[in-house]
Amino acid sequence: MKKIQITFFACLVFILSTSACLKQASFANNINNRVDSIVSIKSVKKLHYTGEFEVVQQNMSIEAVVVANDASNNLYKTIAVQDSTAGIMILLDGINLYQEFPIGAVLRIQLKDLILTDYRRMVQIVAAIDTSNGSLQTTGIPSPLFSKHIVIVKDQPNIKPIQVNFKNLHDSLQGRLIKLSNVEFASADTNLSFADKKNKIGASRALKFCTGGTVYLRTSGYADFAGIKLPSGNGDLVGVYSVYNSEKQVFIRDTSDILLKNKRCTGAAWLKN
Repeated sequence: MKKIQITFFACLVFILSTSACLKQASFANNINNRVDSIVSIKSVKKLHYTGEFEVVQQNMSIEAVVVANDASNNLYKTIAVQDSTAGIMILLDGINLYQEFPIGAVLRIQLKDLILTDYRRMVQIVAAIDTSNGSLQTTGIPSPLFSKHIVIVKDQPNIKPIQVNFKNLHDSLQGRLIKLSNVEFASADTNLSFADKKNKIGASRALKFCTGGTVYLRTSGYADFAGIKLPSGNGDLVGVYSVYNSEKQVFIRDTSDILLKNKRCTGAAWLKN
C-alpha cells in the first residue's frame, strides 16, 4: 500500500510539473511569436489627450506588474498595472480576474487595436467605445481575447509602494501603488464605514495628512470590506492612486493595506486641511 501511495505521489508531481512547464513554454512561444516593441507606460500615456480617445495602431506592448485586481470586489472588471515609469488601469470584460491575473503577475500587454481613454481624467485602456447616446461608454477586453492581448511573463512577488506626501500627489502617479504616512481619517468620518454595503453605494472618505492636505479613500459599495467601520487612529496607508476630476483619490486592495494604530495628530498644521 505504501508503494502505491509513493507511486501516485510521484506521478502527481510529474503531472503538475509537466503542466507548469507546458504552460510556461506556451507563454514563451506566444512572446517569441510577437514582433511588437515594448514601450513604457509613461510613453503610452503621452499619446492620450484628456477627454478624447485614441486607437493604438502601432505594434507595441507594455510590460507591467499587476498591483490591484478584483479579489476584494473593490475593483470591477479592472486591473491596475505599473512599470518603473507609470501605472494605468486596464478594463477587462470578465469576472474573477484575480484568478488569472493575480497581484505580482508581470504581464506583457499587446496594445494594437486597443483604445486609450479616461474616465473623469483617470486614464485607462479599453477595447471598445460607444458614443451613440452622447456620452462615452467603454467596454473592456472581452475574455475570449485575453490570450490575444495578454501574456503572463513571470511573477514579481515583492512590489514596493512609492512613498509620497500630499505635495507629491499628481497625475503621474495614476494607477501606481503608493504609501501615505502620518495620515488619519477626518473626525467626522471615523464613525462611518468604508462605504454603504447595504445599498451597494460607493463612498469617498476624507483622509488627512497631519502636515496638511486631504486625499479621499474611494471604496466601492460592492467591496467585501465596505461595511467595516473606518479605523480612528493615525499611521500608514498603502493603495493605488486615482483621480475623479480634480479630486485626489486612493483605493486599497483590502483592509491589510491600512495600518492606523497610532494616536491621532494635533497642531496648527491640522487647521490647514
